[in-house]
Amino acid sequence: MTENNQKQAEMTVNYVNSNIYQRESILDRARFVTQRDGEMDIVVLGSSVTKGLGATESQPVWGELLEQYLNAHNEIAVNVQNHGHSGYSTSDLIKNNKIVPVIEEEPDLIIFELCLINNNRYPQNTLVQTKADIQWIMEAFARELPGTLVVFTTANPTIYNDVLLADGKITYDQYNKEIATFITEQNWPLIDVYQLMMMELDQHNRVVVETLEDHVHPNGNGYQLWFDVMVEKLNVPVSGL
Repeated sequence: MTENNQKQAEMTVNYVNSNIYQRESILDRARFVTQRDGEMDIVVLGSSVTKGLGATESQPVWGELLEQYLNAHNEIAVNVQNHGHSGYSTSDLIKNNKIVPVIEEEPDLIIFELCLINNNRYPQNTLVQTKADIQWIMEAFARELPGTLVVFTTANPTIYNDVLLADGKITYDQYNKEIATFITEQNWPLIDVYQLMMMELDQHNRVVVETLEDHVHPNGNGYQLWFDVMVEKLNVPVSGL
């Protein structure tokens, strides 16, 4: 082990044993990794609403907004890699080996948008299958990236929130609630963007279509709202998400 690697290892041990780690937030982790490594590597994983369909140069996707926000902190430096895949469900991520490139990045943080817009669509993946997919992906991350923080997130509301799609068993709203419950039952960190965006829209008497480029994908204002509700959670202890 080189002297630098030994110093990094010692810093990690000290951090894990610290009071900060016991109540750490995403911002705490970003500060620590920046201090240890000089920069924090983040992967955002998910579907087209992670890739950024509907975003513009002046109003970018939420992952880019996150990178800009974190890098505006003097004590934080991050690099965000976008692994969004248009039209992908959780099953597609596994079937098409999209988890492997994420693991190869060896990121310090993964924010996994759960692809529920696509899991709910044509054909609708069963809840049993979706839960099994998420479990499989999480086990792969835990096995291959034991030091990586994984935070789950739901996606934006769409015009199909309360619509039962062809051959579907439940609505998008019901799908989100069921999977969010599953995630919290596993004690995995979750930022429920779907519910947070709906609450924000309701509070200001706004409607979902104002945030959409089409029936599903956010427009620039939609991605900004996504980021705005997410940023409120960055300083919350991960154990409380």
